Amino acid sequence: MSRCAFLAVALLAVACATEAPPQPAPSEPDSTRRNVVVISVDTTRADALSCYAEQSHWGLAFPPESRPKPQTPVLDSLAAQGTRFAWALAHAPTTLSSHTSMLSGRDPHRHGVVRNGYPVSADIPLVTERFAEAGWDTVAVLGSSALELKMALNRGFRDYHDPGPQPPGGMYMLPATEVTRRALERVDARSQAGTADDPLFLFVHYYDPHMPWLFAPPAFTSRFVDPAYSGYVDGSMPSVGKLTTARREGTLRYGDARQARALYLAQVAYADHQVGVLLKGLGTRGLLDDTVVMVVSDHGETLDESAVHPYTHGPEVALWDIHVPWIVTGFGDDNPVPKGVVVQQPVRLLDLAATASSVAGLGTAFGDGADLSPLWHGRATGPQPPIFAEATKPMKRESTDKWNNLPFERAVVEGPTLTRLRPLDRGLASLHRIAPGAPSIDDIDRLKAQVSLLQAWDAAAPAHRPAEYDAETEAALRTLGYLD
Repeated sequence: MSRCAFLAVALLAVACATEAPPQPAPSEPDSTRRNVVVISVDTTRADALSCYAEQSHWGLAFPPESRPKPQTPVLDSLAAQGTRFAWALAHAPTTLSSHTSMLSGRDPHRHGVVRNGYPVSADIPLVTERFAEAGWDTVAVLGSSALELKMALNRGFRDYHDPGPQPPGGMYMLPATEVTRRALERVDARSQAGTADDPLFLFVHYYDPHMPWLFAPPAFTSRFVDPAYSGYVDGSMPSVGKLTTARREGTLRYGDARQARALYLAQVAYADHQVGVLLKGLGTRGLLDDTVVMVVSDHGETLDESAVHPYTHGPEVALWDIHVPWIVTGFGDDNPVPKGVVVQQPVRLLDLAATASSVAGLGTAFGDGADLSPLWHGRATGPQPPIFAEATKPMKRESTDKWNNLPFERAVVEGPTLTRLRPLDRGLASLHRIAPGAPSIDDIDRLKAQVSLLQAWDAAAPAHRPAEYDAETEAALRTLGYLD
């Protein structure tokens, strides 16, 4: 990258903070009353799905003939039957913050969730409350304790089913088969609750692509791994630690890096299969009639791309950390989602709440988000807002007197470009194209303009928020790898 593609933040004036946009009142519900099913597949890069091949950053340094390739037939089919957002972008590479953006329509500076373990404040409205008030039956089944009941995303849900208390040595997560089983079990229990005739808002969270990569059955793993591989990479956290050390020291072997990618893809493929089992189960119960299904991820994953923070998520906001899949598919005679549409405009994950509300007929705005359905009909939605994202690690370097995440890497996407700002690295910034591999761009004026946008966003950040973990939550976060 050329020297003028970097810029020290100290040389730029801080832009004035702007007030948060007003929140329009929701429109009156219409008579459609569609079911809405939101499926979140945790830690899934967009390019871990084969239908995102055209936007793939996947293994660009690997010989093409030997790269392990994604295999996600269920999600590919949903994309072909509906609309796929080619460049959906998350606002933080951490589970709770990102899911809060989905359900609140706000980015981290507006919802105030620092990272996992910081509950959602009671004064942040959630779109599930709108659904509940309008008569939807709201059910959630969560695959990870990162979204446990104590994190307060349960507001508006009649039934919020997290992994529950764990025995000593527990994993604090559920494998995909168990998530699917519990989701269908909770749906079947609606008759006992007297809500079987109400429209359904169902939220299902699969956690399997998150490390450790241990839960995909051999039938899935064998599709991706090299049968001749005999190294140390087995998907366990100790093996990931060895990968991390080797990448940082410049000694990572090609075969080990390939095996890691293969195991990750096997986990995604396993989750893809379970999404298919879930949808088949909903279909046999008549719950895919007049239904919109959204499949999304909360954030991506850095594999061997970074020499500084490999095999993790949290410290960076490169495209492979924040570029996520988002597929919307309609079922039934009154299907509002066209088939085979690919929206190329970058979109915000915080728009999910408004878009879900819109397809259910409950209003076209929520929080700071906007309804994206005009995009899949080929209509403009007005000026494209900037898309902000911030890292949430390393925690030992967080701010103690201002918003916790201000020292960490941050990014803004405006139009076809992304700027990454690294306060911990001498305040350097770099400009990239929104494209496979995120190529660098030499445009100092655009770089300055985008850094100014980031500074204005940071100037409006909330105050410092202290951590208040209880012992059980701390144990869960440590087991899941979320504490340094």
